[in-house]
Order: sequence, then C-alpha cells, then structure tokens
Amino acid sequence: MKFPTTSGSDKHGRRVTLPADLDGEQTLVVVSFHLRQRSLVSPWREFADELREEFDHFGYAELTVGSKGGMLPPMSKGGMSPTNASHRLHENTVFLSVNKQAFQRRLGILGDQTIYAFLLEDDYVVRQAAGVLTPETADALESLLREYRDAQNRTSNGTESAGESPG
Repeated sequence: MKFPTTSGSDKHGRRVTLPADLDGEQTLVVVSFHLRQRSLVSPWREFADELREEFDHFGYAELTVGSKGGMLPPMSKGGMSPTNASHRLHENTVFLSVNKQAFQRRLGILGDQTIYAFLLEDDYVVRQAAGVLTPETADALESLLREYRDAQNRTSNGTESAGESPG
C-alpha cells in the first residue's frame, strides 16, 4: 500500500509533504494521535536513533496527527513557550492536521487508541506494527534493514563488476 500523500509542518513550522520529504531509502514512520501516547513513541525513537547510526540508508519520522480544521493543543508542544517547546520535540516530528478517520482508512488502521509504526520503501508501506516496541518487532525491523542494505551492496558490486573493462 502506498503511504498517503499529505502535508504538515515540522517542529520549526516549515511545510513538509509526506512521504516525498521523508529521509532515507527505508524510513520508519511512527504515527501517534494523542498526547498520552508520547510515552509509547519514545522507545521507537530511541531504537530508530540506534538504527540510524548503523544504517546509512535509514530514516525516521514521528507524525503527530490532529483533526482537520482543529489546532493541535498547546500541550502538543509540551505546554511551554514555542521556543522551549521546539527544544523538547524530536527533530523529525511532523504535525499533521487531517481528517483522522480518512487518514486511518487510507493506512488500514482501526482507530487512534494506540500508535502505529510503518516501514516505508519508495513511499510504500512494506511492514507495519501497532503499539509498543517489542524485542521481536525490533529484531524483525533490524533484520529487514540489514537485508535491504546487503541487497543494495550486492547490486552495486554486481553492477561495477559487470561493466566492460577499459581497453
């Protein structure tokens, strides 16, 4: 399934178009719908930071989804002044103001009572998980990233050796 095209803003207020503006050949996108879900996002973020150190092709983004036409509550930025709030937010946080139900339908998710993680390749969802990060999910994600990297390395090495030698 293709990840829905939508626009939001980053922690600095700049416009971001998803999935086009996401970093990485493979990108983990964690979606939350309520402020109380921030504690569920933190382990995903910490794990993603570790993965970014190991895998050059990997990117990470956090989407905080609010209702279309509504504003995200002041607490979405920690209930602080905008300056202090921007320091508390993750660099890869994107705020979306969308029709939640339509967005959920397009992603094939059943509601907003938990968070969801999506691994994207070329704007397509290749894996998804709901809720807390488990050791099994972490191992599976790391394995997928390793397989992708190894396949890319084999392809680039094969391409180089398949060329004609200078003569």
